[in-house]
Amino acid sequence: MTRDELSRLWGSLGLRGNHVIVHASLSSFGQVDGGGRTVCETLVDAVGDGGTVVMPAFTYAETSSDPASIGHTRPLAFHQDLPVSREIGATAEAFRHLPGVLRSSHPTHSFAAFGRQARDMLSTQRDNNPLGPLKKLNVLQGQVLMLGTTLLAATAIHLAEERVGAPYLGRRTAVRLNAAGYEERVVLENVPGCSAAFIKLEDRLDPSKIRSAPIAQGTARKIPIRYLVNLATAVLEQDPRFFICEQPDCVSCAGKRDALGRRAVAHGGMGA
Repeated sequence: MTRDELSRLWGSLGLRGNHVIVHASLSSFGQVDGGGRTVCETLVDAVGDGGTVVMPAFTYAETSSDPASIGHTRPLAFHQDLPVSREIGATAEAFRHLPGVLRSSHPTHSFAAFGRQARDMLSTQRDNNPLGPLKKLNVLQGQVLMLGTTLLAATAIHLAEERVGAPYLGRRTAVRLNAAGYEERVVLENVPGCSAAFIKLEDRLDPSKIRSAPIAQGTARKIPIRYLVNLATAVLEQDPRFFICEQPDCVSCAGKRDALGRRAVAHGGMGA
C-alpha cells in the first residue's frame, strides 16, 4: 500500500479527531511503502491535531518475573529504549521511534502515545494501575482500532475484568532502571493475564457498532471502546470463566481457574 492508499483507508474509517488505541498486524496490509513507519505516520496525520494515537509498547516477555513469560531465565530491566515484545508487532515498534511519541514507564505494560491527550493518558498509569491509559481512553469515548487483528489483541477487554473484580488479576515483580540508572525490582498489581479467549467475543459483536474497511489480508475495524468494554463486562457477569482459554499448558489461565475456584468456595459455591 502507498501512503495515499493508507490515508484513504483512514478516511473511510472516520479517524479525524478520534482518540484510538491501535492493534496492528503489519503483514495484513500486504506490501507497504515504508513499512510500519508509514502506517504510523499516516495514522497520526489522520487523527489530526485534535486526536491521539496510542499503541501498546509491552515488554512483559522480557521484563516480567511471571513464570508464564517466555524466553528469559532472568528478566531484563525495563528502560525507555527497550524494544517492544515481538508478539506486540512491528507497527508498535515503529511507532515507538516516531519523533514526539511519548512512552510510559510501566516495566511490563508500557504504552506509547502521540497527540492531544498523549501526556494525560500516559500519566494515569501506575505500577498498580497498568490499564490507566485505557481507562482514560474510555472516559474520552475513544476507539479501539483493530488493523488485521482479532479481539485476541484487544487489551481494552481487560478493563472488564477489573470492572467485575476478577480475582485473578495478578501480582508480579519486574525489573526497571531507576532515575539513577540502577536496576530495581518493583512489585506490580492488577497485572492482566492471558487474552487468548478474548477471541470468543468476536461472535457477539454487533456489526452496526463497528466501522470497517477491507485491507489486503484482513479487515480494519474501528470499535468504540465503551461498547467493547460494556459487552465484555456483561459476558463476565454471566460467566466469570468466559475468558479462560482452552490451552492445557497455559499457566495464566490455570491461575484464573484456581482463583475463581477459591472465590467460589469462599462464597459457598457462588461465582464459579
